[in-house]
Amino acid sequence: MTVALLTSQQPVEALTLGTGWARDGDDVTVVLLDTATAVLRDTHEAATDLDAARAAGVRVWAHDDAVAERALKLRGDEVQVVDLDAVAALVGSPDTSVQWW
Repeated sequence: MTVALLTSQQPVEALTLGTGWARDGDDVTVVLLDTATAVLRDTHEAATDLDAARAAGVRVWAHDDAVAERALKLRGDEVQVVDLDAVAALVGSPDTSVQWW
């Protein structure tokens, strides 16, 4: 199954759920919006949840405006910065199951 988990305030829940589903073989994308992008900071309390999700094969997207607003520095290429058009295309796909956290 292809799953998109969008989160603006609960990145831990979305990353944890996505990690489990990815380990079970699902194609998972977690989209970090608004304040959820703070998890991209190395010092964030949930940075290890982000690392675990990536290690499990979860694709992580971050909204470009939220990243810019917070002047976040990304670690390598583990997170793709996208605009809302890309998010709209993802959630608009008939093959994608979408959940909002």
